[in-house]
This record gives sequence, structure tokens and C-alpha cells, in this order.
Amino acid sequence: MHSGLGSNFYSLSTRALKIAKQRTLFAVSVFFILFCLLICRLAQIMIFDVHGKGNSWGQNTPTFVSRADIVDRNGAIVATSLPTVSLYACPHEIINLKESVEKIGNVFREINKNELMKRLSSSKKFIWIKRHLSPSQEQSVLNQGIPGMHFLRTERRVYPDKNLLAHVVGGTDIDNVGISGIEKVFDQSLRESTNPIALSVDTKVQHAVRDELQKGIAEFSALGGAAIVMEIATGEIRALVSLPDFDPNKNSDPQAKERFNLVTSSAIEPGSSAKIFNTAMALEYGAVTPFTKFDARFPLKVGKYTIHDFRGKGMLLSVEEIMKYSSNIGSAKIAMKVGPTAQKKFFKRIGLLDMVSCELCETQRPLYPSPWSELNSITIAFGHGIAFSPLHLITVASGILNNGILNAPTLLKRQAIPGRKILSAKTSNQMKALMRINVLEGTNRLAEVAGYMVGGKSGTAEKQKGGRYLKNVNYNGFMGAFPMTNPKYAVYVLLDDPKATSKTHGYRASGWNATPTAGNIIRRIGPILGVTASNGHEPDWHDLLRNMK
Repeated sequence: MHSGLGSNFYSLSTRALKIAKQRTLFAVSVFFILFCLLICRLAQIMIFDVHGKGNSWGQNTPTFVSRADIVDRNGAIVATSLPTVSLYACPHEIINLKESVEKIGNVFREINKNELMKRLSSSKKFIWIKRHLSPSQEQSVLNQGIPGMHFLRTERRVYPDKNLLAHVVGGTDIDNVGISGIEKVFDQSLRESTNPIALSVDTKVQHAVRDELQKGIAEFSALGGAAIVMEIATGEIRALVSLPDFDPNKNSDPQAKERFNLVTSSAIEPGSSAKIFNTAMALEYGAVTPFTKFDARFPLKVGKYTIHDFRGKGMLLSVEEIMKYSSNIGSAKIAMKVGPTAQKKFFKRIGLLDMVSCELCETQRPLYPSPWSELNSITIAFGHGIAFSPLHLITVASGILNNGILNAPTLLKRQAIPGRKILSAKTSNQMKALMRINVLEGTNRLAEVAGYMVGGKSGTAEKQKGGRYLKNVNYNGFMGAFPMTNPKYAVYVLLDDPKATSKTHGYRASGWNATPTAGNIIRRIGPILGVTASNGHEPDWHDLLRNMK
């Protein structure tokens, strides 16, 4: 009996101990798991969420991601990102506010201590102190040992060429978000890919163009200017300059006048450069030949308006001579022969009335009259009453010179793609000859560059203010191309209100300022672009015009 009772008691005790051990082990396991979860959550909060959106005091902190480079057509870096650090504060962690402010002020003299005291006294959980510190500044803050101050690893966008490509690449804000130019248009691509964006621009050509444009602006005391170089066969822009410009490394006022892109964002009357389009129209329609004559002996009266020629020849002029001597009277009579309806239809056909397509988002729509009356048609013939951007003008002019094939302009490096046919190859060849003769014998001789067979047409247009034209305040432009036997590059130069000088004999017309500036540009960029200068032999352009079929 006793042994049986003892054995049963021992069995019961063993079972009880075993159950107790199991329960203890279970409790310890649960506690350990909860403890691990707590540790993980604390780590997430303290390490990871501090810069994310998972908590209330870090939700205003941006998440920085790497941004791809932008390079020119030859692979030279024009925009890149460099690692840096930024300093922020968690006010609730600060032990001695006054002492902390004093120490920060000693490191960053430009920070207003009173203003910083107010900011750190707020209820905010996160406050930026200083963005993009230099290594020495970072070390100085570390040496101060200020509780509540933290560093965030960030990136800073850097533009090695400073102002050189300002209106092309644009820029980013302090958080590395694109705000203008290529940086804005391709912001998402630059953030999501490590592959660089290759531009069509050649920095060597860009430098030469900007340098010569600056010289032209200085020589003629202009307010500013613009210049574009376009590869005719592809529409690739090899250089795009708008002056004044800015340094994208500096976060200047986005509304500052220097940020206005004269090339793409302006709508400017082309003046006599529009005679390129008006003449091509009449030739394409078969309304005239290069030798058709118009009476330009007397001013043309249209209603209450009278149209004059600047230093007119006072004689009958052929279409060739109308281009060569830039006759407003002759161009007006060409337009009258074609008629306003057909003129508008042709301008629409060649793309002058539609918004030009380009990667830059800051592009301007063309301005033209509605209704398109006979008087409008006459003034449009010599470039008044219609307005478009310099980019628009060079794009359409390039299409006329490209055997009548229009290519959309691009700032990205690309191979030739099929363009749109806007006129016949015959008309294109006739315009090449007429524009070459204009430089050889006409009003644009100062654009001539030995060996490059430059052709072109200048244009002078009075600026407007409040809907009224300003006397002796002009936009002066020159639309050119080279070599005219087979045009490879188009060049457009614009000067904003150039002044007369002794060198220009007191004249303000574009043939005296924009034209020679374009010639200087072509002289500089021709060798860079690999255009071989001729040995002095070129065709008889008059003979070519007579025998074109």
C-alpha cells in the first residue's frame, strides 16, 4: 500500500514539474519574441524611419535618391551629383537650447541666431539647419558635440561648366528636383535610371557660340541675345545660347530675367528674315520664277498705310533682287500675287503656325492674325504682324534648305529620323541659291566666311511695348546656313536692341550687327564641326538658278 501510494505521488509530482517547465519555457519564448519585435521596431524608428514617412517628426524630411548624369554628345559631363551631408535638428532632443544656438552660430556665421532660436523653440520635431555642408563644416559641427543635431547623407547637383549650358540643362531645387530645362523635363528618368542622358549639344561648339554672341552684345551695346546652331539633316541642336544667363549651381530666383530663355520662350517678329518663307511660297506655288520682275520704284499704298524700302533701288526688281536688296515693296507685291488665303495655307503647311516640338517645356506658341486679311498678308511678307520663337524660325528655315524635309528640333543625341515633306526639292535648291547670292552680293555680305559658302537672310523688326512699336528699338536677326552647295548646319543669331556705332556708320539694321556676329560664329565653329572649307571654287549661282528644273 505504501509503496503504491509513494509511486503514484512521485508520478504526479513529475508530471506537475514537467507541465510547469513547459509553461515557463512558453512564457519565456513569448517574452523573447515580443522583446525581439520591440527591438526591431525601435531600430526601425530610430534608424530607418527617421528619414522616412513612418513617423510624425520625420515626415517632412525628403528621401534622397541618386540622380543620373547629363552628358554632351561626346560624353563630357555637364550635370552630375556629388555626395554631401545636410544638418538637421530634433528640438525635443536638445538639452540646452541657448548653448546649442550659440555653438551653431559660431560654425555658421550667416545664420541669424535669434531666428534659429525661434525655430528651435517651436513644437516641430524636425528642422533643417544647413543644407549641403562642406567637409570642414561637418567636422566643425561634430567638434561642438551638440545633442539633438544630426546629419543626413544627401546629394548635391553640380554643373561643371556653370553658365555655359544654363538654358539647356536648366537646374534643380535644393532637394534635387528638376525645376527647369532638361532637368525638369526628364526629372523622373534621371531619378529612376543610372544611365546618363546624352544631349545633342557639343560643349566646344556651345562655348564658341556663347563667346562670339557675348562679343557681339558688347560691341553693339545690346540688352541681350540668342544663338542656335542646328544640324539640318537631323534637327539636332549643336548649340543653344540665350543671354543673359545664370549659374545653375546657385539657387537664384526662378523668376529672375536671366532665367528667361529667349530662344524658346519668346515670340518675336522676324523682320525681313520672313522673306525666306514668302519667297519660297511663291516659287513653290509657281506664281513666280527667280527672274519675275515687280515694280519697286515707288512706295506701295495699301489703304491708309504706305510701305517703303530701306535705301530702295527705285527700279523694277526680280525675285532674286528682291531677296538680294531686301525689298519690302517687292515682297509685298509677291504676297499680293499669291493672295492671303494661299499664303496662310502655305505658312500652315511648312509649320510656322503650329507650336514647334522640343524637349524643353518652355516653348512659345506662334502669334499670327485672325482673320488673315490682305493687309496682314502684305506685312507678313516682310516679317511684321507674325511672331514666333528663334527656335521656330531656324527649324522651318532648315526644313526649306533640307530638300524640303522638315525635322523636329531636338536637344537629345539621335540618328536621322524620317521628317515631313513641306516643299519640293526644286524650291529648296532655288532658295539655297538665292540665300547664297544674298551673302555674296546683297545686304548680308558681312556674314561671308572664306571657304564656307555661307547663305542667309537678315531681319530687323521694331520691338513692341503695350501693343505699340518702339522707334529705333529693334530685334535684329540673321538666319544663315553653310555650305550652301549642301547645307549641313543652320545658324540663327538674334540681338536685342543693338545700338549704332561708328563701325556701323550710324545704322542699326541687322546687316551691320547680327549678320557679322553670325559670320564670326561660323568662322569659329566650322572647324570644330568638321566642315571642310572649299578651295575657292564654287558654282555660278545665277547660272544654277537659270538652269534649275
